[in-house]
Amino acid sequence: MPWMFADAMRPGGSDFIAFWSASRMVLEGQAAKIYNPNALGEIQLRVAYADIVPFVHPPQFLLVIWPLGFLNYAAAWLSWTAATYALWLITTRRLFPTLGWPIAAFPGALVALWHAQTGFLTSAIQAVIAWQFRRGPFRAGLCVGLLVIKPHLAVLIPFALLASRSWAAIGGAVLSIAVTAMASLVLFGESSWLTYPSSWAVSQYLLETGSDAFFLRQVTIYAMFRAWGWPEIAVIAQSFVTLTSIFVIWKVWACDGPTDGKVALLFALTPLATPYLFSYDLPFLVIPVAWLIQQFQHQWSKPILVAMYFAPLACRAIALPVGVNPTSLFCIGMAVCIYNVLKESRTSG
Repeated sequence: MPWMFADAMRPGGSDFIAFWSASRMVLEGQAAKIYNPNALGEIQLRVAYADIVPFVHPPQFLLVIWPLGFLNYAAAWLSWTAATYALWLITTRRLFPTLGWPIAAFPGALVALWHAQTGFLTSAIQAVIAWQFRRGPFRAGLCVGLLVIKPHLAVLIPFALLASRSWAAIGGAVLSIAVTAMASLVLFGESSWLTYPSSWAVSQYLLETGSDAFFLRQVTIYAMFRAWGWPEIAVIAQSFVTLTSIFVIWKVWACDGPTDGKVALLFALTPLATPYLFSYDLPFLVIPVAWLIQQFQHQWSKPILVAMYFAPLACRAIALPVGVNPTSLFCIGMAVCIYNVLKESRTSG
């Protein structure tokens, strides 16, 4: 933790500077300018950031981060990482109470901690979604709507809900999105919404012109082929894998089976279904890993489970030196394991 903090405090050290500077602008009455890189850069210069880190999240995210503006940058970084890690740990341990320490020490969480991005927060939301599916679809849908702060994590969820005819969950998601949108509109003004689309150009520019290092830090099929210098093949391969993931999710969620297993498959396939996802977004992968730990009781399965447990960190560690980030391949293997377990459970049932 100390070396991560020291790294984050140096110029260019952490993406968190985008959250902090946006929250400061909100408190200074400049919410309309948070998507203006130059205005954001003026705030970031206060902590010696020479390069501008843009804010690209929707205005609903401001509902979460605006209090950070009351703190200086160092205190805000510490508060954000501690609070979001604790939230992720509490919500995920509730799903698997017998696996408390393996969850707390999940290697995939280390990358999220280092970057102080949204990984713990969105993974906590995903854990609550999994928990609420046990209690009722409407509550689960309300939580699904909260992923609007990072919508590419929810690419497969609409297909799962449609396939299972979870109309209550769909209604809950729509209501949640509408309420948070209205709240952000009232609190931060319409200008933040009118200027938000300008941030899409930033994301598009990065996807089209990013460096090899930029793509190697991502975990998607698209990024893997882009890092190899094959942009056309990247689009084709990502489209095929996304459509295949949708097909698998539709097939599984349309049939009877354990909801926890369906959710585990949903999360295992999530990094495959989107072209844009970073290693720091992956604490939620502990959910499918933990589910498989509970299902696999044979001695021969232990090496497989250990590999899955360490894979998010190991894949990120070797990506830059080797020139390939194999996280997507690990997700394919994990999804196949979960699918086979679900298939066996239907057959035996």
